[in-house]
Amino acid sequence: MADNEYNDEYQFADLDSMGSDHIGDEEPIAGGEEELERRQPRPGKNILRNALIAVILIVLVMLGYKFFGSYWAHRKAAEDTIVPSITTTTQQAPPPVEAPPVQAVQPVQIAPVTQPTVDNSQVTQKLSDLEISEQNVRSEINSVNNQLGGINSNVNDLSEKIASLNRIISVLASKVDQQSTQIAILTERTKPKPPPVRPVVTKPITLPIYYIQAVIPGRAWLIAPNGSTLTVREGTQITGYGVIKLIDPNQGRILTTSGRVIRFSQQDS
Repeated sequence: MADNEYNDEYQFADLDSMGSDHIGDEEPIAGGEEELERRQPRPGKNILRNALIAVILIVLVMLGYKFFGSYWAHRKAAEDTIVPSITTTTQQAPPPVEAPPVQAVQPVQIAPVTQPTVDNSQVTQKLSDLEISEQNVRSEINSVNNQLGGINSNVNDLSEKIASLNRIISVLASKVDQQSTQIAILTERTKPKPPPVRPVVTKPITLPIYYIQAVIPGRAWLIAPNGSTLTVREGTQITGYGVIKLIDPNQGRILTTSGRVIRFSQQDS
């Protein structure tokens, strides 16, 4: 009887630990069977191992609940279906070796994580703002396109006007050329004729002729054929003769720088 009671307590403890294993992990059956098969009569080591397994399972349960909260209901239903098979398996296992009872680890209750709710009104407001900004951009683009169309039409009009002005300028240039040729012809016709060139008759230059009327040393009196007289001395300038260099009363002559010699007239000789 004592052995049966001890076995019952051991099975209940195993069921509690295995239930906590099912909450955090998807492979509780294999873990329970391996724990039963590997159990040896070493109480201290078994307690430490079970404690580590319980801590690891608790951490896994917390992480699994945090990241897979939406899948919690399906996993819970699957665990409920697996629990009866675990109990039958443990009952059919051979009686374990006597060992001190293992304390069951109480599962830690984890507070449910509240999923963040999205404010649909803010999203709708942002979408409406985006639509309004898009409409504004489209209207601005349309206005710019209209302005570009107007500018293109103005440019086309200016191009046509410039082309017409170029045609007018070419016509005027041709007319100006014609008028220039006509003016040149008329100017040539109306140009006054130069007077006829008359040959210039150069009269021979007649040099004045003087004769000695009277002479003394250093002074002389000269007379021209027309009766005009002239008193000279050495260094006097005489037209046609130059400067008097020497008055020679003995020879009856006057020497000049031009080489001409003034003498007495033939009537006086």
